[in-house]
Amino acid sequence: MALPRLSPMPWGLLVLTGVYFVVGKLGLILGFSSSTAVWPPAGIALAAPLLLGYRVWPALFVGSFLVNVTTEGSVWTSLGIASGNTLAGLLGAFLVTRFAGGRNVFGRARDIFAFAALAGFLSTAVSATIGATCLSLAGFASWDRFGALWLTRWLGSAAGVLVVAPALIIWGVDRTLRLTGARAMELALLLGSVAVVGLAVFGGLGSAWVRDYPLEFLCIPLLILAAFRFGLREAATCVVLLSVIATWGTLRGAGPFVWDTQNESLLLLQAFMGTIAMMTLLLAAVVAERGRAEEALARAASIVEFSDDAIIAKTLDGMIVSWNAGAERLYGYSAREVVGRWPIALIIPHEHWDELSMILERLKRGERVDHYETGYETVQMTRDGRRIDVSVTLSPIRDPGGQIVGVSSIARDITHRKRAEAAVRERDALRFVASLAAAAAHEINNPLAVVVGQAQLLAEEVDAARRRRIEEILEATRRIQAAVDQLKRINRLELMDAPQPVPEMLDLEKSSSESYRPRGSTPT
Repeated sequence: MALPRLSPMPWGLLVLTGVYFVVGKLGLILGFSSSTAVWPPAGIALAAPLLLGYRVWPALFVGSFLVNVTTEGSVWTSLGIASGNTLAGLLGAFLVTRFAGGRNVFGRARDIFAFAALAGFLSTAVSATIGATCLSLAGFASWDRFGALWLTRWLGSAAGVLVVAPALIIWGVDRTLRLTGARAMELALLLGSVAVVGLAVFGGLGSAWVRDYPLEFLCIPLLILAAFRFGLREAATCVVLLSVIATWGTLRGAGPFVWDTQNESLLLLQAFMGTIAMMTLLLAAVVAERGRAEEALARAASIVEFSDDAIIAKTLDGMIVSWNAGAERLYGYSAREVVGRWPIALIIPHEHWDELSMILERLKRGERVDHYETGYETVQMTRDGRRIDVSVTLSPIRDPGGQIVGVSSIARDITHRKRAEAAVRERDALRFVASLAAAAAHEINNPLAVVVGQAQLLAEEVDAARRRRIEEILEATRRIQAAVDQLKRINRLELMDAPQPVPEMLDLEKSSSESYRPRGSTPT
């Protein structure tokens, strides 16, 4: 089930303005002396442009203006503070989009660091500076307290960005709920546990002696559990829940961060919650990255294992370290028999050992083997001693430092292809012979006709003894003529697995036998 998407125009802008106003008023309830010690709308001001685009800025400006103008302050100071808050949100969204992956910022740990630096600390300094300056210029705060006021507003906005914005962005990117009944119950127990521990640590729940001890570390295991067991969305939600309880309890004077003044207490709490939020998000991102890496490795391993090709990895010394199922089928050896026990020379014929040694030596020296990386054809041996034609592609295996530590080879049986290529070559040769025979037959037929005609004329002019010899000549020419006729009728050649009977006229052995020898002739 997916949550509904907010339309930026026009009703979406009104809804966003209302949400900003309500959350801003709740934030001011947690403030004091015209300063916003806790400012959750800063998270909304950052998340809205990232999720909906920069065109939502009017809703952010109007919402911020209404929040400030309905409290102690003039129209001009409210306009200035609204401008600063809106500008900070847009600037943070731009920086996150430009340098930290945009709305997918929480997918990688390094982008989260960039998010904290750019959106959490840099962009919020803009709103803190403009807000503190407007309040000081209008006389709502003395210039002597400008530094403290700036720090309070900056930490409040930073806490809002680090705590509230991640939950909004993550839920905005992925609104699909994939919870089974058992999973939903587990999540409910987790949120309930966070609430109970938060009330015990920050809400004064428990005996009086418990309240005097710094027990904030008890919150950490639950956040770690959320990061490992569920993921970024649920972990960010737990951080928001804990932050609300912690702020409420600290304002009531309970919890480990209660100090001499309320402002100091909230500043300490904001620093703690910002740190906890960053730690939880980083941990959840690392867990997610590890999960994606494991899935990628599993897919790669599945591809390698179930490939029809023989995929083999070996060290630079030639020792086999990986042997997939395709290699087992091709060569006949099981992985248990060869991995770590035999060198790759096991399947290399003796006459090709020099070729393998040359490749491994060049890789050891760090030289390129482009010719072999693009693939080459060779002969290898199976377990039963058969020689098979294979096409092999070699690729270097590198360690994290880029050094070549081994070689990966992909071998494919091309024996049938080689046989087919040989058959094609033989067929082409036979076609050439057939065309040559037909051409020769035409060339022989013309002078043969002349010989026959002249012999027949000559037979009429000689005596009986010479006529017999001429008849033998004519008989031989008739045999030649019959053979030529056979050659002229060749129009198709086919390759047969078994030899087929040859016509007697074209059989050299039979045509040279006694039965075909002319009378009176002597064998040569």
